[in-house]
Amino acid sequence: MLFSERLIAGAGARGVAQTMLHPIDVLRTRLQAKGVAVTLNAETFAKGVAPQFFLAFPAGATQFAAFEWAKERFAAAGMKGSFAELSCGAIGAIAASVIRVPQEVIKQRVQADIYPNALVGVSKCFATDGIAGFYKGYFATVSRDVPWNALSFMFFAQAKKAYKLFTGRTPEGQENLMLGAAAGMTAAVIMTPIDVVKTRLMTGGASGGIIGVMKSIIADEGAATLMKGVLPRVAFLAPLAALTLSLYEVFGKMLVSSRLEIASSEL
Repeated sequence: MLFSERLIAGAGARGVAQTMLHPIDVLRTRLQAKGVAVTLNAETFAKGVAPQFFLAFPAGATQFAAFEWAKERFAAAGMKGSFAELSCGAIGAIAASVIRVPQEVIKQRVQADIYPNALVGVSKCFATDGIAGFYKGYFATVSRDVPWNALSFMFFAQAKKAYKLFTGRTPEGQENLMLGAAAGMTAAVIMTPIDVVKTRLMTGGASGGIIGVMKSIIADEGAATLMKGVLPRVAFLAPLAALTLSLYEVFGKMLVSSRLEIASSEL
């Protein structure tokens, strides 16, 4: 794919997948945030959809462009396997964090009823803390997103290799969806404690560093609290990984197929 095609495919994959799964993300945030009631209605599930929708596309474009750039660098250096896959996934997540963290700050505060809507949220956040306010919980978010993305990409790549080894063919369509879901689910469970800490930091339910917040949660609420929201998190991230990874391949093939005037099945 050309650089422009990577941007378009990445933006489309992340934007479509994340928007489709937004209601589950709202439920996860409200379960993890301190003192927020879980009200199940259409209005609640639409909270924070604006920053989610408008920032998911540039975040996806940035993530996959960086991921593919890293893959080319590792390939040029003759480095393959799990380490290269982990590193490329991490590099993509770090690049996207510039957009992802402000998106999460505004989105989660709207989801947790701290702001009535995104426009008010942006205004209040900037007035109170300046640009730094949009990066509250940055290290907790990166500590969650970088390993999750790295593990998801690695698990997905390894699963595709295993599938080809056992079946003798490359997975397609629904098979990629299932492999992506398994990869995202496994990584999601592993990273849930960091996700709880990130939510508390962003919604004002805690302050301090990652380790300090973890210790405080364990002391005040019990260790089980660090796994709070794991079911909606898995229900969100398993299909998110499945849709994002498979849609990226689909959109990429469509773009290359159109440019080269050949069938997608031949790519």
